[in-house]
Amino acid sequence: MRRSRAVCDREAKLGGRGAYLCRGASPDSPAADCLTRASKRGGIARALRSAVTLDAKLVESIGR
Repeated sequence: MRRSRAVCDREAKLGGRGAYLCRGASPDSPAADCLTRASKRGGIARALRSAVTLDAKLVESIGR
C-alpha cells in the first residue's frame, strides 16, 4: 500500500488528487474541528484512497 503525506495547497496549484475540508473562519484555511473529525474517522485517507500521515505541525497550525 502506498503512503501519502498531506500537504496544504493554499494556491490549489499542486498536481494529483485532493481532499477538501470545510472552510474555517478564514477563507484560505479549513475548520479545525472538520480536520480533527476527518483525521479521526479516516476521511482524508478514504478520499485519497491511500494511507495518509498528517504532520502534527500542520494539524496544530490549522487549529490556531
